[in-house]
Amino acid sequence: MEVDRPAWNRWWTAGRPGAMTAEEYDRAMRGWVDAQAHSGPEQKEKYAEYTRLNAARARRVAKTYRMSDAMSAWLDSGAARGQHWVVITESWCGDAVQCLPLIRMWAERASVPLDVVLRDVPDSIMDDFLINGGRSIPVWIVTDGDGRVLGQWGPRPATARDMVLAHRQAPEPKPPYAEFAARVQLWYARDRGREIEHEALALLHDLDQFVR
Repeated sequence: MEVDRPAWNRWWTAGRPGAMTAEEYDRAMRGWVDAQAHSGPEQKEKYAEYTRLNAARARRVAKTYRMSDAMSAWLDSGAARGQHWVVITESWCGDAVQCLPLIRMWAERASVPLDVVLRDVPDSIMDDFLINGGRSIPVWIVTDGDGRVLGQWGPRPATARDMVLAHRQAPEPKPPYAEFAARVQLWYARDRGREIEHEALALLHDLDQFVR
């Protein structure tokens, strides 16, 4: 069943205003870090600090990730030909920084155009991609060349999602959120992108079968 996505359709038809390439997003990240700022509309010191941390994390993620033979084979197969990928994110998001560097590598390997767009901007496409009614990021959107949405993934892999759910449901008093967030980041660092890749490859295989 076709899903109605009015904000997405307006955005795509208008030429995808506000979309950045991965390189442009990198430059924007450096600018936010230099300015001790972040991508959100309301400047908050803690989000500026998260942005600074994420700039370093992104480099580490890209350095430590090892693409599997299965993912390499799929990307090299030409199955992604004609696709267009979009990631909705913000500079301060601790889950996004673990995912975007991987998606960027995959896009480059398969020669797929990749747009990076911010969630918290006027006329955001985010409301067309809510997850359980929430504006959780990142969201990775896979489309065809005409902007028809084929599928999406996000905001985090299953293990991290279970950690977040357990924290939300835990009785008070809970550990400080910063302590919990550090545990999640430690899990990401130890996993080195394997679970994200596994889920991404499952999505891509499903879409490949659907399109064919």
